[in-house]
Amino acid sequence: MATKQECDKYAAELIQRFEDLTRWAITNWPNGESPLLPSDFNESRREIGRIVGPKLGDGSPSDESMSNGESRQYIDMNPMPWP
Repeated sequence: MATKQECDKYAAELIQRFEDLTRWAITNWPNGESPLLPSDFNESRREIGRIVGPKLGDGSPSDESMSNGESRQYIDMNPMPWP
């Protein structure tokens, strides 16, 4: 599994490449009557945010966190039942 630093580097590069692509697409759009706008890519930005956010995660824990006993294999996300 990738480390947090590797995940952060990947996320930054993915976002940069997407922004480069959107600038290129806007600049080279052949239909001058209906130009592309940066807002045309908002949904794509949200999807990329989902990819580099929760789906990518934080990477594997570092050696320091493993030695501090912070290595959890299961995190309970369910609330306690009502009494």
